[in-house]
Amino acid sequence: MLKREFTMKEKILILVAAVLALGLLYYNFVYKFFQNQMALYDTAALEDELMVEQSKAMRISQMQQIIEESVGKVKGDLSVYNNQSSEIIEMGTIFDEDTQNVSVNWSDPVLNGTIVRRDVNITFHTASYENFKNVLRKMSEMKYRCLIRNVTVSDGDSRASNGLQMSSDINASISVTFFETTEGATSLAGLTIDNADTDLSDSELAQRAHAYE
Repeated sequence: MLKREFTMKEKILILVAAVLALGLLYYNFVYKFFQNQMALYDTAALEDELMVEQSKAMRISQMQQIIEESVGKVKGDLSVYNNQSSEIIEMGTIFDEDTQNVSVNWSDPVLNGTIVRRDVNITFHTASYENFKNVLRKMSEMKYRCLIRNVTVSDGDSRASNGLQMSSDINASISVTFFETTEGATSLAGLTIDNADTDLSDSELAQRAHAYE
């Protein structure tokens, strides 16, 4: 058997070839594998984020629609002053069913002619868009005459799984005006007379005259 000792130059070339071979193996079977996996992960994450944002945009559009359908419309019976206790009971039923962390701030009732306007600002939390929609619908259909004047909404934390919206909390506030009449009232205690209303102008009152009939 022929035996020959490699020269130093040959040994260096063999070592370089071995290192290159190991480098190629690492690049093809390790580095490229992890790069491909990272690319797949990034794509999946982007798709999840895109679907969440699309779901959020759709929900915002739906909320805007229900707000437009509820705000600025006067319904219900015109009650005799002072009907606040009944209004509180009615609102309690509505908000107890669909909301949490409810805060209610009543303003003093204001008399203009024979019409009493009582403003209330309400902030609340709901667990879903459906709960929020139910609150606005029930308030707009309340049996006591009222007007939903302002609605503000902000999203809480959202959670998604596999690109699907799982839940989304909603924080909201609404401003509502209840209308009553002094005709038939047994007492006018607590009323503030205001002929220069800063919230509803004379023209707006005229335009909404049907609300006070």
